[in-house]
Amino acid sequence: MNKDFNNWIITEESFNIDKSKYYEGAFCQGNGYLDVRASFEEGLKGASQGDIYERSFKSVTTEIQRNPISKWGTYVPTIMGSHPALNEVIINLPYFMGFSFSIGDENLDMELSNIAHYKRKLNLKDGTIIREFIWMPKDGSCKIKFTYERFASMKQKHLFVQRIEAEVLEGSARLYVEAGIDGNVTTNGYNHFTEMTTSAISDIISLTCKTDMGNSVMELCTLRCSDIDFDIVKYEKNISYKGEKLIKAGESYVFEKHSVILTDRDLEPGDLKGRGLNLIKSSNLSFEELYEEHRNIWYEKWDISDVKIEGNHRDQLSMRFSIYHLLRSNNEEDSRMAICAKGFAGEAYYGRYFWDTEIFLLPFYIYTNPKAARSLLLYRYNTLEGAKENAERYNCKGARYPWQSAIRGDEQCSLWEYADNEVHITADIAYGIWHYFSATKDYDFLLNYGAEILIETARFWCDRVDKNKADGFDLINVMGPDEYSAMTRNNSFTNRMVKLNLEKAIESLEIMKNKDSAAYEKLWNKLSISKQELELFSEIAEKLPIPMNKEKNYILQSEDFEQYADIDIKGLWKDKTRPFGFFATQEKLYRSKCLKQADALALAMLFKKEFTTEQITNTYEHYEPITTHDSSLSPVNHAIVASWIGNKEHLDKFTSYAFDLDFNENLGGAEEGIHIANCGCLWQLMMTGIAGIDTAMNEAQVKSTKANLPKEWTKVELKLMWRGKTYKIEVMKDKTEIYEL
Repeated sequence: MNKDFNNWIITEESFNIDKSKYYEGAFCQGNGYLDVRASFEEGLKGASQGDIYERSFKSVTTEIQRNPISKWGTYVPTIMGSHPALNEVIINLPYFMGFSFSIGDENLDMELSNIAHYKRKLNLKDGTIIREFIWMPKDGSCKIKFTYERFASMKQKHLFVQRIEAEVLEGSARLYVEAGIDGNVTTNGYNHFTEMTTSAISDIISLTCKTDMGNSVMELCTLRCSDIDFDIVKYEKNISYKGEKLIKAGESYVFEKHSVILTDRDLEPGDLKGRGLNLIKSSNLSFEELYEEHRNIWYEKWDISDVKIEGNHRDQLSMRFSIYHLLRSNNEEDSRMAICAKGFAGEAYYGRYFWDTEIFLLPFYIYTNPKAARSLLLYRYNTLEGAKENAERYNCKGARYPWQSAIRGDEQCSLWEYADNEVHITADIAYGIWHYFSATKDYDFLLNYGAEILIETARFWCDRVDKNKADGFDLINVMGPDEYSAMTRNNSFTNRMVKLNLEKAIESLEIMKNKDSAAYEKLWNKLSISKQELELFSEIAEKLPIPMNKEKNYILQSEDFEQYADIDIKGLWKDKTRPFGFFATQEKLYRSKCLKQADALALAMLFKKEFTTEQITNTYEHYEPITTHDSSLSPVNHAIVASWIGNKEHLDKFTSYAFDLDFNENLGGAEEGIHIANCGCLWQLMMTGIAGIDTAMNEAQVKSTKANLPKEWTKVELKLMWRGKTYKIEVMKDKTEIYEL
């Protein structure tokens, strides 16, 4: 992977079959409505996409995935399926990008054909992919230069545009062309389609399918090439254009394929066929016209979102790589969805939503696109009933958000230790609500949506805590963000988030009472709130402990963690290229002083002002040596805290670690999708770590306390939106300048 001088283009310099799946994830394209992995249009021989196999829920940290060479991916996030072992999963939809060439009995194939001068480029600034190479068929008949271009339109969200130019450099041959839609696709080894039909309407081909959750999906394509006539060939699960042409040196052929995807869950009204035909006809513009309207929207998004890094070109490109995926995976118009843990770039996390949304993704959108942040939180309001049903399953009042959520908002995780114990997500959502409100002062959201969530989630904690003999409260049998400690007592991170949830539930009502008494009375009556209930909120918030080691002055991971057994991490960890979880059983991890990530540091990251620099430093130094960083969220959390405590060595180390996670093709981190939470937290590193600007949760205005630049960096620039104003931030070695725009 190389960079261009302007730090916007990532280049795959040569084809390597061992890295093909990595680039499919890393070069994923999307526009919020639609996301597509960067698979080759012609596919790869031997990479079957319709395999049926048994798939069970496992820890993604240590799971070995199928489809080692290539895995197509076409995702509309609101279209989910019902998997017999995995519950509700995102469906890999029919592949509409298919476009293949053959000469004689040879099909063009990046691995098997004679290919020269191969390059593939992702332009982060406009979301386009360009692939170039020269094909020399093995029969020696000719030499052809191919240039492929494609993008998911940011303007026409249902539209995907492809253009292929074939320039004959030498010789002559009969070229066979096939382009169409292939429905022979499974998701995690399972076929989610109950019906599938293909049809042709004049020169438009289409495939319509019904999913096992009763949704309908329609894909339509048109193909243009003025020099070749095409026939339409139709089968049950695929339909395509087929044509042929005797080609010779000096000739060039341009193919333009426009594809439209739509579903019966779209926000637009109308039947699929009528809407589909209108959409495909409205795309009847030139490639240049479609590209220009698409590019302009990307440029607008980058204007507020870009982070400029001077002094290290690779880090600059990696930062923009992260922002690119945050931009292309977000749909601010549809609050029925959030952003899945793989950024809709793979199947590994099944299209599910975790705590990542509120803690690691939301801040980027809060400070660059508040409308998108609001939509992500409205998803939680739209699934509040599911959270209430989930609480009832545990014999609790109020709302208990599931560890893994999808369209319905009920629990999708089938591993009991996560589903039962990783309860902090409910309070994390409360944190996200208050963070958004603090940064935007969006009273409409708080009054009409946020306060109700805060009250219902606070009610859950009243049943989830246990009263102890000292007339206090404990949270027992809890898994914090560190999933290697499954059943802790008074986990520091969880307890502090619960206290915030309870406190902000009370404060939200006070704000409502002063701001809109009618809305206050309406909510009070709707939820049957009582003064005794609010008093209980306050009592639990006051008495729930935040465990500290007072002698050594550091935050405890949990009240009982120091009593766990010692474990020889270095001795057991024989191969550092694989997660430590491969070398210790889950049962051993659960009883040992070993962290996947440090909850106490996650706590410090969110509540910096509540602890002294000495306490944060001591916490860091105590837990970092026993942290494996098997969680993708751990390195960047450490980088942020390292910047605060002045540990320059670890700031550089963990910043580089986080940048490499998906960006370094040798690590293969993007094979199954993007670690999108890491992308969001890298942006937080720029704001809270590098620029030294605390969040609106802790500060009432934009100000910098301490700037820290990693090694080789000379300057960082970014923009922030804060309470209706936009600020430009310039970070230098010795100071930070803040300008209101």
